[in-house]
Amino acid sequence: MTAQGVRNHGLFRCSRAASGTVVAVLLLCPSALAGCGSPEEPRVQQVAYCQGHSSDIPDSGFLHVEFRQGTTIVATGSVSTGGVVAAEVPWGATQIYVDGVLAGEVNEGVDTDAYHSPAPGDVTYVRSGEGCPETASM
Repeated sequence: MTAQGVRNHGLFRCSRAASGTVVAVLLLCPSALAGCGSPEEPRVQQVAYCQGHSSDIPDSGFLHVEFRQGTTIVATGSVSTGGVVAAEVPWGATQIYVDGVLAGEVNEGVDTDAYHSPAPGDVTYVRSGEGCPETASM
């Protein structure tokens, strides 16, 4: 065999090996790339709260509403009595405080690893007292 023949034979073997690698990469890349670069679906929930009229709450003025997860305030808002305040908050147990007093909670005890994306328009609505709307729209 000539030097040229050996060189070509060696190149042919390399190109066969390389083409096998290319095929393997092409077959494996889509599954690998599916998780790479694509943003993970946001782990959020829609929560709304209404404090209606009651003997403990004055009929005038604004109420300061905080959505908390543990000691972290994840959203705040002000609303008049009978109004709805809504927020998009991270998925998980969320406590609702009105003027510094616990008024309700959502998803207490939920497994945060078992997250399922809520349907569009899904809102967890907590209401207390009279004068709150039947539904909360966001």
